[in-house]
Amino acid sequence: MWFAALDDPQRVPWFSSFLARLLENEPSVTALLETNPFPDKPPTYVRAQFYDYAYAGAEEHAAGQWWDRRLLGLYFPAAHLNRQ
Repeated sequence: MWFAALDDPQRVPWFSSFLARLLENEPSVTALLETNPFPDKPPTYVRAQFYDYAYAGAEEHAAGQWWDRRLLGLYFPAAHLNRQ
């Protein structure tokens, strides 16, 4: 999903749909992930944060760390389903 961050989330309509399906714990969507992060019940809220990634230095790499990341800010604000 890294390519979604190349644009404003309002111009990436599938991303908000993806988050909505995560909030529903939709099996066809959670199956797209390596593991279901919500195996017991769906989350109440989801959000997306924006990070800058760079290759880790030699020392970190030797310790098994491949990436250094730096939080840039919020990509998609906290969202929840309106359940009635």
